[in-house]
Amino acid sequence: MATKLDDAIRKVTSLHGVQAAFVFDQFLGIVTRDVPPNYGNDVLKRIANQLYQIATLSWNSGVLTQEFRLVYDRFAIYTRLFATNHYLVVFMDKDYESADFRQPINLSVLVLERAMRSAAEDVQNNTITQIAVLAEQTLRAQAENDTTFVGKVRRLAGRFLGNVGKDIVENGVEDEVLVLPIKNEREMRRLADYVTYRVPHPLIRRIIATDIEDILRSTLKA
Repeated sequence: MATKLDDAIRKVTSLHGVQAAFVFDQFLGIVTRDVPPNYGNDVLKRIANQLYQIATLSWNSGVLTQEFRLVYDRFAIYTRLFATNHYLVVFMDKDYESADFRQPINLSVLVLERAMRSAAEDVQNNTITQIAVLAEQTLRAQAENDTTFVGKVRRLAGRFLGNVGKDIVENGVEDEVLVLPIKNEREMRRLADYVTYRVPHPLIRRIIATDIEDILRSTLKA
């Protein structure tokens, strides 16, 4: 499935006189590419390494080179620094004049930068989602393994009433201002009364009340 970066690099290679293009970062990682099949990852990394060395040499001389062009027998390689630490590499016809390619490539770079920002935002959003899911799973696991009075009552209420039952227990702890873990019988009964009072069905209410009483007694004996 094509990404926004893939679409953006194809806009570069669709320009007149451009044969191939790819983007690499300061760690020589290939970010996106639109090159012939024989240009494997190792080949691109070697090219990126050579171009990065040229850029580094220019920095060491005290001149920050935003772009440079190397002309060979059959083609030219144009390299452009963008987005702080990324490089666009364009393989183009060697007779392609600067006046011809500069403006369209400038526009293509803007498209690439937007695509990179969008990709970064997608990664951030996915990370936040993953963290939220992990947190939910952790809380669920903790609740399932909670052997305290509240934990057992929560599982009991959840068994009969689903998430509504669990919410009733949580609300009971908050509304009754109970400090966890509850070890005092009076506070246990306050929570028990709070929960059973809010169970709508009489038969289920009776069953839950009986089971909570059993939980209460076993907890006090422990």
